[in-house]
Amino acid sequence: MKGKALFAVGVAVGYVWGSKSWPEVYRRVRGGTEKLWKNPEVQENVHQATEAVQESVPDILDNLYEAGKKLLEKAEAMFPGITSPKAAQHADASSSSKPTVTTVPTIKSDVVSDPALDDATGSDWTDEGGAAPEGPATNTPPKA
Repeated sequence: MKGKALFAVGVAVGYVWGSKSWPEVYRRVRGGTEKLWKNPEVQENVHQATEAVQESVPDILDNLYEAGKKLLEKAEAMFPGITSPKAAQHADASSSSKPTVTTVPTIKSDVVSDPALDDATGSDWTDEGGAAPEGPATNTPPKA
């Protein structure tokens, strides 16, 4: 149903934007939607839907809470200690005598694909819309 509604909205937007007299079409469509929205039957349905959602939200939240508790219990059964506080883990880790070694990968220069790193004569960004020593790389003739 959601897909059909989105399709209908897309058709309406395309119709309005594709029309040569789009301001008139827009006013006509807007007037029709306002008339539909102010219809007492539509407002009654909106009111009923709002009440239904407000009544069901607490039940949905309770169900989500229970499902979360069950998921946490299953995770604890599969991975013991997963719900323990992180401070206890850090205390255990700091008591060990082994130092922690972290390696940092080396980064190689990439001059071929990044001309900004190449400062040789003739290597500028003019072919990609950047600036040259003479000024911006535009279609205007350079200043004499």
